[in-house]
Amino acid sequence: MKSNTLLLTTENFSNMQTELEQKLSSLKVKEKDILRTQLLVEELFMRMVNYGHAEQVKVKVVRKFFGAIQIQMDAESIPYNPLVEVTELNEDDEDYFSVMILKANRQRLNWLRKQNHNIVTINVCGESNRQLWLLLTGMFAGIVCGFVMKSALSPETFSVINETIFNPIETMFMNALRMVIAPVIFFSVISGVTSVGAGSGVGRIGSKLMCLYLGTTAIASIIGLTTSQIIFSGDVPKIGSVNLDGGEISTYEFSLVKFIVDIIPANLVSPVVNGDMLQIIFLAVLFGMCLNTLGDKVALLQEFVSNCNEFFLKVVSWIIVFVPLIAFVAMVNLVVGMSVDVVLMMGKLITGQLIGCVGLFCMYMTIILLLGKISPLPFLKKIPTLWAVPFATSSSAVTMPFTMDLCTKRLGVSPKISSFSIPIGATVNMDGGCIYMPLIVIMFLKMYGVEIDLNTLLIIFAMTFSLSVGAPAMPNAAVIVILSITSTFGVPSNEIAGLLFCLGAICDRIVTVFNVTGDVAATTTLARMENMLDKKIYFG
Repeated sequence: MKSNTLLLTTENFSNMQTELEQKLSSLKVKEKDILRTQLLVEELFMRMVNYGHAEQVKVKVVRKFFGAIQIQMDAESIPYNPLVEVTELNEDDEDYFSVMILKANRQRLNWLRKQNHNIVTINVCGESNRQLWLLLTGMFAGIVCGFVMKSALSPETFSVINETIFNPIETMFMNALRMVIAPVIFFSVISGVTSVGAGSGVGRIGSKLMCLYLGTTAIASIIGLTTSQIIFSGDVPKIGSVNLDGGEISTYEFSLVKFIVDIIPANLVSPVVNGDMLQIIFLAVLFGMCLNTLGDKVALLQEFVSNCNEFFLKVVSWIIVFVPLIAFVAMVNLVVGMSVDVVLMMGKLITGQLIGCVGLFCMYMTIILLLGKISPLPFLKKIPTLWAVPFATSSSAVTMPFTMDLCTKRLGVSPKISSFSIPIGATVNMDGGCIYMPLIVIMFLKMYGVEIDLNTLLIIFAMTFSLSVGAPAMPNAAVIVILSITSTFGVPSNEIAGLLFCLGAICDRIVTVFNVTGDVAATTTLARMENMLDKKIYFG
């Protein structure tokens, strides 16, 4: 383990930032990670000095095992946590942008108080890439192991191994995931609703922004459903059938009227116990709207919801550490038990996602042209420079500082708009997910023999639209949402979860790219509508 230490003061801060950049560069840290780290160090340093009354801050650059790099900021001062969110800020406050930067990178930051010292840790890089490589390694090892087992073992022997080893592993993982799905959806949706309420409170601009976000989300869901009907038309290879009350059936009958009536639960406990996601969403939206209405009277309750949301997201992040193992098991079962036709369906899924994203991008161009009344060509040329960050991080929240930077410095959007629009977009605007989720849901429904009729499509649209608004802005969030939808139709989660995580290694990154692209497109359009777009920068 190697370490380097700097001593930051108000007088030498600028020089020390340059030296920090050089140290991180010598450790082969990517430029985007260096930029984010410098931004976080600056914000945290100013807070530790101004609010914590620290005279100096010791900054240590630590290279840990597996290539992970951390920065530890240590200051002897009064007890002060610079990561505590300021909930009373609005976009007119000078500190608003700083709070949004810290909030967007909250998962990278940790604080502790030790022997009269405030210590903040910044995870610079390493963990996200390591998890991706472990996932890809697990998938590759599963494919190799699957071919070896298929050629060396009899079907009966593999069945014994599957029942005694692989199935218990998948069952434990799915039980752990089911344990947190309901609270994750519940608190994420409430947080999304309260964010929307806070944004809408600014009046005309907030109303226009929400119309843009909800409008693009609805159109994206329709594009996803339309693309899925085209891509998966005709015969689809069957891999199972839905199982309800112990009896297997090939089709599942729905009543749209009954579906709508059943959204309202008879009590507060049954939705969580039964895992009824639409009832959970209804309760979350209802509670979120009530919190917005009561305002400052329930500030403690709002903070409690925010803390619960962060807590359960942390639980999920610990559970998905075991995703590489589940990917290994899924690939073994895929190679041994599934036909080439099923593998080809996975290829069709990714093709359909890319086709849908092209349609989504055309929609953004049209919105900028018709609503923003400005040429979309500069947007078309500049937005690809941002794509590497959301593709690498697979999180629109983590990408937020870079998204704001692109909006203000390259597209000419006023910071007043971007600092307001982008954080809300990272919470409620999931256009890329609305392309991907209908595709993969319909693929699995057809593979399990569920009939796709108008009622089914309307239900998928309603669940995709509502769940995407409250989906947490974190890697693999789409898996939780997809399992919530497919389980409504009786598709067994145990059998598809592994494949979902494997497909998510690529598909979830494409989803994040277009989630962020949608945020930027709506922000640019809104800025132009409000005459807060600098044309010289936009066309420059």
